[in-house]
Amino acid sequence: MTAILERNLKLFFKNRAGVFFSVLGPLIVLGLYVIFLKQNMLAAWSAVPHAQKLLDPWLIGGMLAVTAMTTTLSGLRQLVDDQEHAAVDFEITPVSPFVRQMGYFLSATIIGILMQLVVFGVDMLYFGWADNLVLTAGTIVKVVGLIFINAIVAACLNGLLVSLFKTRNSLSTFETIIGTLSGFLSGIYVPIGDLPDKAQTLIKFYPGAYSASLYRRALMAPQLDQTFSAAPTKIQTHFEHVLGVGYNLHFGATTFMTEMLIFIGCGLLAILVVLVKSWLPELRLRRVRYNNGNNTL
Repeated sequence: MTAILERNLKLFFKNRAGVFFSVLGPLIVLGLYVIFLKQNMLAAWSAVPHAQKLLDPWLIGGMLAVTAMTTTLSGLRQLVDDQEHAAVDFEITPVSPFVRQMGYFLSATIIGILMQLVVFGVDMLYFGWADNLVLTAGTIVKVVGLIFINAIVAACLNGLLVSLFKTRNSLSTFETIIGTLSGFLSGIYVPIGDLPDKAQTLIKFYPGAYSASLYRRALMAPQLDQTFSAAPTKIQTHFEHVLGVGYNLHFGATTFMTEMLIFIGCGLLAILVVLVKSWLPELRLRRVRYNNGNNTL
């Protein structure tokens, strides 16, 4: 497993263009926010004190959610490459399908963690310079913890999606689609509360939306408490609903814990399906061998 892990990481970071394009989506989001979205959103929330100190962390949360999905997907590209070209070194090495899958999964997770840390660092530097945004040490620790969790879950989800593709070209097309849709489904281009009900319902089925909400809760909590300390609770609730900090589901409004459980649950379900798919060929082979053995008797 270690050899597969090291090989995949070297191949990924050796391709500098691939590394750049894996984080291009979040960087485009930052550019769109600065050039087009920021002033419109500040005008819409002009009645909210220090709205800028809320909107900047809001964007960072969405960017990190997008980065987790796009970079782990790029990190799993090598799996499709190896399948397409039937990597000879794997065929002659006694490595079980499970160990091989874990090697790809761990390499994608590490890539997701590193790329999220890079994007988070860029965000803090830019918004610190442009808007004097300063995050507390406690907030940074929470975000880093979420980065690890999100990378793991995103790798699980993308592992399931990648298992559906057999060629590099088809996966590249899918990566382009995901890179485009993830920003919308994470509520970055248009705040979720401003969308029609059907669009909001669609977003609630996207695991990355809960990832974005988790990040936003961690990043915005200190400023939310300060900004709305003297305001009625319903005003803060409306603000959070519009910006996608929590969602209204059938059982009520989500909390940090329910969003975490939903997000992790989606990842566990995805990895379970991947493991079953990887074990099925081996189980069929064992059954054939067993039947052949009985026939010879």
